[in-house]
Amino acid sequence: MPESATTAEPELVAGRECGTCNVCCVALTINDPELQKLQGHRCPNALPDNSCAIYATRPQTCRTFYCGWRRFKWIRETLRPDVSGVLFRQHNEISEADRTYRPGVVFTLLTGNAVNADGLAETVAAAVFADVPVYMHVPGPPGHTASQTRINEALSEAVLTRNKPALLHILRRIRKIGRAARHERLVLTRHADGDAP
Repeated sequence: MPESATTAEPELVAGRECGTCNVCCVALTINDPELQKLQGHRCPNALPDNSCAIYATRPQTCRTFYCGWRRFKWIRETLRPDVSGVLFRQHNEISEADRTYRPGVVFTLLTGNAVNADGLAETVAAAVFADVPVYMHVPGPPGHTASQTRINEALSEAVLTRNKPALLHILRRIRKIGRAARHERLVLTRHADGDAP
C-alpha cells in the first residue's frame, strides 16, 4: 500500500540505485539559476555513458531530486524509468478547501508503449485504491508543454472491479487525449545571480 514521503530528505528504497539510468536528465525541464534545460532535451552535462560531467558540483535541483521509483517501495521494481519508459515523481496536490498539501504521484509516459510496462497497471491501481492522488503526465514534443490530468476518478470503477483490461484501456485513452492537446513552446526564465528558481 502506498506510503507518503513528505520530508525534505526522503528515505530511499534499499537496493534501488540510479546506476546508468538518467531519464530525469532528459525527460524533465530544469529551470535553476545554475542549469536550464527543456523537457525532452538531453542535459548538456550528460555524458555518452549516461554519467554526469558535473556530478560533484551539480545544482541543488539535481542533488535533491529522486524519482518515485527510488522513493516509494510500492512502485514496482520493474518500473525503473530507463527500463519501463515510465517516470514516477512525487506530486503534492493542494486542497482547494483549506490550501493544505496532500502527497500524491505523477507518472510520465515516455514512450507510446509505456502503458504496457510490466507492473504499471498494478502500481497505479494500488495508489488509486489507497486514495493517493494520481496524475498522468503526457509530454508534448521536446521543448514544449505537457498535459497532465488527475486520473483517480476515471479509474475508480476499473480498480474496484479489478478489471485490468479496462484500466489499461482508460490509460491509453487518457494518453491519446494528452498527446492531441495543444502544446506550447516552453520559454525558461533567466535568473539573475541569487534569484530563486
